[in-house]
Amino acid sequence: MLSSARLAALLQVAQSGTIAGAAKVLRLTPSAVSHHISTLEKELDTKLLERGARGVQLTAAGARLAEYSESIMGLMAQAETETRELGTGAAGQLNLGFFASAGLQLVPNALSRFIRERPSVSLNLIQGQPFELVPRLLSRELDVAVVFSYSTSPKAYQRPGGNPALRYEDLLHESHFLAVPPSYRPMRRGPVNISDLAEQPWIATQGMENEAALVDRLCATAGYSPRVRCRTDYYEVALGMVSADVGFALIPGMSLIPWSLAQTRGIRLSKLTTTHPAGRTIQIATRAGNPNPLVDAIVAQLRHSAIEVGQEIERLETAI
Repeated sequence: MLSSARLAALLQVAQSGTIAGAAKVLRLTPSAVSHHISTLEKELDTKLLERGARGVQLTAAGARLAEYSESIMGLMAQAETETRELGTGAAGQLNLGFFASAGLQLVPNALSRFIRERPSVSLNLIQGQPFELVPRLLSRELDVAVVFSYSTSPKAYQRPGGNPALRYEDLLHESHFLAVPPSYRPMRRGPVNISDLAEQPWIATQGMENEAALVDRLCATAGYSPRVRCRTDYYEVALGMVSADVGFALIPGMSLIPWSLAQTRGIRLSKLTTTHPAGRTIQIATRAGNPNPLVDAIVAQLRHSAIEVGQEIERLETAI
């Protein structure tokens, strides 16, 4: 295989017109450049230069090899640049998964800063529930997944997968708020107790794989099964049902922040008193040993975004 250093010497001789000129550009001695050319001629058993009183002239074979050398040097420079960019995270692809309400503010805010810093990076965004995202993380379809876990009972839904190949980092604790139908008259002022709603209808979520929905578990801790009139994982639909007096619903804080959905529909929000906390923990899930340098970059932005979202949820709690 031909040496790239020798090809570079030939190319510089062709461009400079002299061995001395090539040596200056390459920061070599003229004798080193001559040695490179002579070695090429021996390897190829072909005359590449004609040396004369007026300097050197490339032969037809030398001129043709110089053309190839220019292409080769260009490809090598491009290969070096792209490899460095991929290695440092200036370029490449990030595959990010997230659940629906994280896509309203938490993830977009993080991506906004991420894209500004890395405009050459390609993004592949996949929405799904934690039990759907974690297998895709393990199969390397995803680099990072924004997931959640509940802590509503001693047998709470824990971090998905339970696989040692996965790493989890808690981002924030997200409170849920009780969306109260317009016609409901509470028994007392202040937060509504879950026990007071035993006879009331609910709009509940679908629940996760092999897990009962949050409303079902919270009501179970209070000793009853909820009267579920509708199940939906779309909180806009749930709020519409609440505003129509169809039933109560638990809405996570991140689903209320962006457009103040509850207020625009005349829905009253209340805190809910339960035996176990009604919130959920938002987490970043990553795969151990993932060499993609973009993972650390997006994780840093998600942490920053989580602080902002957490502050807005706190303001919402204070206002209720």
